[in-house]
Amino acid sequence: MKRITFTSVVLALLMFSGCADKEPTIDLTKNVAGSSSIDQMPSVTKSSTDTSAVIAPITTASSVDNSANSANGANGANGANGAAAQGISSIYFDYDKFDIREDMQVSLKTNGNLVKNKTFKLEGNCDEFGSDEYNFALGLKRANSVKSVLIEGGVSADAISMTSLGEGNPVCSEKTQECWAKNRRVDFKLP
Repeated sequence: MKRITFTSVVLALLMFSGCADKEPTIDLTKNVAGSSSIDQMPSVTKSSTDTSAVIAPITTASSVDNSANSANGANGANGANGAAAQGISSIYFDYDKFDIREDMQVSLKTNGNLVKNKTFKLEGNCDEFGSDEYNFALGLKRANSVKSVLIEGGVSADAISMTSLGEGNPVCSEKTQECWAKNRRVDFKLP
């Protein structure tokens, strides 16, 4: 019995810690963020995944800074369910990462205040790189990172459900780094 449990745990760890097997390809005919030459394009590199999420308590924000979300297309990802209409924005992640970015802290705190007394779902999303299994695992890790921060900030764990859509719910399908960045996100879905 112990051997079966040990084998199951080892297999689960191997499955969730695998590396992406598809490398990004870049459409060099499109300019990224106003770049006029290939030399100015940011590079896509694989990095080790940081397992720590930045935890900060959610406080009442007197002003909302959505400039980071506007640049990443936050309104498009949540528009269908009314979350964006309530000021709830998507949380964006770096390539192959699930830790909360510094520029997403204010948005996450604001979202936490807006959903504190609501039931909602966190949907983890990925870009098109990596196997289906890897992307589903990464999407779930991203949703779990957001959930952890929200719980630390006072949102009830019972009010949060999570799912991973992997690469199956893109908001952008162009072959550019700017577009892929829009697909690396966690969306808030309200009933």
